[in-house]
Amino acid sequence: MRSNTVIYLRWKISGRIEHFVNLGKLFSYYNSTDLGVSRSTLNRRDLFDGFENDTIHLFKTYVK
Repeated sequence: MRSNTVIYLRWKISGRIEHFVNLGKLFSYYNSTDLGVSRSTLNRRDLFDGFENDTIHLFKTYVK
């Protein structure tokens, strides 16, 4: 069985929610200045545990 994942991004100020299939797609729309975190930092993190800063709340989850 193949499992798919999605990256869930919530902007803290506006409350807007966006979904991305991978970090490459996320960083094709936004740069590290917009997000407040670099791509290399997110690559080293386990995004299933999530990541949060003053600007965003980000986590990865499985979808069917």
